[in-house]
Amino acid sequence: MQSFNSSRNFSPVRDFNATDFGIGERKPLITSQSVVKKSDMSTIALDAARRIREIQRAKEEALEAVSENEISREIQTIKRELETNRTHTLMMRLDAAKAKLKTDKPASYTKAIKLVSRYAATEEHRLKFVSDHEEIKALAIMAVIQVEAMMDRLPHSYSLGKDHPETPLKDAVVTDHVRRLTDLRRHLDARAQTLDETRNSSLHSMASAHPVLKEIVERCNAGELPEDGTLIIMSSRNHYLAPMGSKSPHFIEVQRLKSGGVGADGAGFNRFAQDLNHISGAIIMRPIYDENGEPLQVPSKSQNGKPVFRKQVVDIIGTVPSTVMPGLDFLQILRRFKPAD
Repeated sequence: MQSFNSSRNFSPVRDFNATDFGIGERKPLITSQSVVKKSDMSTIALDAARRIREIQRAKEEALEAVSENEISREIQTIKRELETNRTHTLMMRLDAAKAKLKTDKPASYTKAIKLVSRYAATEEHRLKFVSDHEEIKALAIMAVIQVEAMMDRLPHSYSLGKDHPETPLKDAVVTDHVRRLTDLRRHLDARAQTLDETRNSSLHSMASAHPVLKEIVERCNAGELPEDGTLIIMSSRNHYLAPMGSKSPHFIEVQRLKSGGVGADGAGFNRFAQDLNHISGAIIMRPIYDENGEPLQVPSKSQNGKPVFRKQVVDIIGTVPSTVMPGLDFLQILRRFKPAD
């Protein structure tokens, strides 16, 4: 009896006899080695396709953010002109620009810088999987052209900030485009870090000057906010603060405040900068748990598909409506204190 591991079973160049198939023609054996090679080739092709999709998606998102910044700057320019020259033509230009932007919220310059950096990083990553020197050079040249074109559309993108001189990156004579791509990505990372640090410093000053925001930070630092807690900010106009056009409030997650501070990656205090004079208090909530210690879910889900948990009030900060007290279900807050249309 032939052994399963015999050399005959794994010979790379053996044909079965016609009788092996019960028919009158000979067919080549599909060996385990050929299957492995085909499998490897399929995996390589799938990985390459995935990388191309990631690059394309990163490029599209970066271009969208750059375009939003251009339109947002155009809107601000038109508004300044309207202060001294309110003409029908300018009003039409303003309406057209707003329609293109599709939101009244100013576009984030820092976000655009970060997305251009991410696109550069995906192009860098692609080069690691290319072995042909000429192909690497061609891909790097095209990537540098794309990144520099995006940076040219973002003011001051070649500068690290007001305390730093202009970097030698703009209009440089390039002999090594792979190195150039890396230099651009590193510069954009440094630029984003400088912007984040400046903004966070401003937000800390803002939080220190406002009694409600200050108490939120102090109670968080003292460990007096629940680990699974969420806060919403109340306005003196008797509603909670929410994104423009939305009935869902701006949420402050305690865990994000602890790990990311007051900035956009943490509590997101930047969202309240335009409403400081109207902030009257904050409501602290926790999930409602069942008898097994599991949080109760709301039947619907959030826009990103994540489960939504029922919450109830556990404490308040500052001044909030008198009907808001511990034990009140968050659904009641949504019904009673949503922003006006």
